[in-house]
Amino acid sequence: MTKFYFVRHGQTETNLARRFNGGRTDTSLTPSGRAGAMAVGQSFETTGFAGIYASPMPRAQTTAKLIVAQSKVAQPAIITEEDLREVDLGQWDGRPLAKFQDDPQIDNYYHNLLAFDYKRIGAESFEHALTRGRSVITRIYDQHPDGKALVVAHSLLGMLLLSTYLGADLNNARDKMAMPPNNSISEIDTDDGEQFTCGTLWGFVPSDTSSK
Repeated sequence: MTKFYFVRHGQTETNLARRFNGGRTDTSLTPSGRAGAMAVGQSFETTGFAGIYASPMPRAQTTAKLIVAQSKVAQPAIITEEDLREVDLGQWDGRPLAKFQDDPQIDNYYHNLLAFDYKRIGAESFEHALTRGRSVITRIYDQHPDGKALVVAHSLLGMLLLSTYLGADLNNARDKMAMPPNNSISEIDTDDGEQFTCGTLWGFVPSDTSSK
């Protein structure tokens, strides 16, 4: 059995400012975000991972490094996986959430993912993001059919993976699962790389961090 531990990166300045934090924008972790990542690392300090994987985006890389730095056991090197990057939100990326709450596509963005007109804003489709994310998880399972794997990534991509692996349809994935909080840990397990069972969702969320 492979146990996957999904961690969302620590809170960033963009999260704090309540802006879209997609695949085109990246800002530093806030002090709270760094402290939360260290707290995650402390919760894993005696856990040995077969593999550690992270999005290439700086906020995820920083989070992964802070987690590993707290370990009291030997850990494998962090492997950067390009396809773990956050969903590209095109023209919305980095802009205030409040500015688009009356946009004709906002309901689809939240509730009807397959109907979301991503092309209009130069974004990535949720289907494409899910496909590339799943390809990484499949490769990780193939490399580690037994053991524990740490995956440090993002809110949208993480939600798509967790929600659909646990049975939701892509179209209503966000209705079935809330967005993972910053620095949260979620565990899902698999014996074959295809069927997953839920260990814990957000089983650990540092008390001094907040998610936006």
